[in-house]
Amino acid sequence: MARRRQRVRFSLFAFQDIITGLCGVLILFVMIMLVDFVMTPEGRAAVPPLTEEDANVNLESLRQEILQLEKDLAKAREEARTAIVSSKEAAAPEVAAKLTAELNDKERELAALVSQVADLRTRVAAAKDADARNKKKVREMEETRRILEGKIAAMRNKKGITLIPERGTFKMPVYIICGRGGVEIIRPLKKDSKGKWIERGVLRDGVTRELENLDHTTHTVVLLVRPSGIEMMNELTGLVKALGFSCGRDPLEEDVEVSIGTAGGGT
Repeated sequence: MARRRQRVRFSLFAFQDIITGLCGVLILFVMIMLVDFVMTPEGRAAVPPLTEEDANVNLESLRQEILQLEKDLAKAREEARTAIVSSKEAAAPEVAAKLTAELNDKERELAALVSQVADLRTRVAAAKDADARNKKKVREMEETRRILEGKIAAMRNKKGITLIPERGTFKMPVYIICGRGGVEIIRPLKKDSKGKWIERGVLRDGVTRELENLDHTTHTVVLLVRPSGIEMMNELTGLVKALGFSCGRDPLEEDVEVSIGTAGGGT
């Protein structure tokens, strides 16, 4: 905030009172000395009795002295007034410069505060957006969890699952069941759809041999992952994609038995 500049009133009454009081004290002191001197024997002997002419002369001289003192007092007042005005005019630029500097400092502080407020508003808006995105992700995760829990509950209610592939325009699936100690590869549309077991130690070579005989344009790979086969899931995913096959994944309970059903109609 700019400091409100108040007009300073100046009065010479105090200075006038001092000069007037000083003159009165001097006059009173002189009169006391004169009275004391007149009242003493030496004074009475030294000072002859005043005649009326002498009294008039003394009164006139006192009047002249008083007039002179009044002139001196008026002159002193004028000189004091001039000195005060000159000092004010000399100090005015310094005061103005100081006030200008203070005003500039306040403006810089205000600009900094405005910048901080704008930054805080931007950060609050970004935080609100991030909060909205996080809430959306939480809702999506909750929905995914609900779906998975539903699948797991359905799997628990069944002792086994039946895979029923369909013929037609879709790619023919090749199921790879990842479990404890290795994988089982099942080609349900093959005449002999019996699964082939591949041990963990020869996993890459065995799977590669089985898939090299297939065409990636007509076949797709589906990984059925048991809890004990999670470690092999990522390795098989990379291997299948490296061979050019599309790949899907689905969880499978550890003790669920997988059977192959009759394929749907089509050529």
